[in-house]
Amino acid sequence: MDRVGIIGYGHMGSMLVNGFLSSGVLGIDEIMVASKRQESMDACAAAWPGIGIARTNRELARQCRLIIIAVRPQETRGVLNEIASVMDGDEHVVSLAAGISLEDLEGLFSGSVTRVVPTATSAVGQGTTLVCHGRQVGMLDALRAEGLFSSIGNVALVDEVNLPAATLLSSCGPGLLAAIIEELAGATARASGLEAGRALVLTTEMAAATAAYLRETGKTPGDLVEEVATGGGVTEAGVQRLRERLPGVFDGTVAAMLERYGTVGK
Repeated sequence: MDRVGIIGYGHMGSMLVNGFLSSGVLGIDEIMVASKRQESMDACAAAWPGIGIARTNRELARQCRLIIIAVRPQETRGVLNEIASVMDGDEHVVSLAAGISLEDLEGLFSGSVTRVVPTATSAVGQGTTLVCHGRQVGMLDALRAEGLFSSIGNVALVDEVNLPAATLLSSCGPGLLAAIIEELAGATARASGLEAGRALVLTTEMAAATAAYLRETGKTPGDLVEEVATGGGVTEAGVQRLRERLPGVFDGTVAAMLERYGTVGK
């Protein structure tokens, strides 16, 4: 059977298993999981009775043609070295590791290699998964991988040179936006006496509604600012303050993240 194998059952690995099975893109007999942590395997087996559990990564690699490596970037090379000797080169390896290039991956495995960058919001079927195929990936393998990940949200094909910047937006972005939501809610609560929990709920709902409004109307953020920030109004005062301070803040934030990206997986 042409199973899909997932090595690693941490946050990302478990999210993929849950998403693929819940969406129906894979059946319980079409997926196999391996993890070095027995408690993770016990949790997987309890959550999905009948799912294939491999005792070792090598056992999984022998039985699966599409193999998704969902471990920490620092562990990815070790896993690929471990399983390479039992693969015949016909497999399609998908790496979720940031900072490890296609060239590096292809140096460890002679077959087809794809880099994929999921996002935490895929857990609720939202957000965009970034996909970057290596030069040896055929059309059928590419379509199969893209079909799997499209079951948990949107898929965007990205050239590798643009992957770091795209990762900051699609994968790191939810964390940045969550921090902004937290700070805006906290500042409002401190300044007004509004209960902190209530402020956080209102801010979270506002952020979700704003994204939906922009997506569904096709308007730009600038269009919405013009609609809301009327001359001499409350919103205008806030927008002016942000535009004085935020460009430098975000320039520094992006620079720091890109610098760190270059060290991940080394």
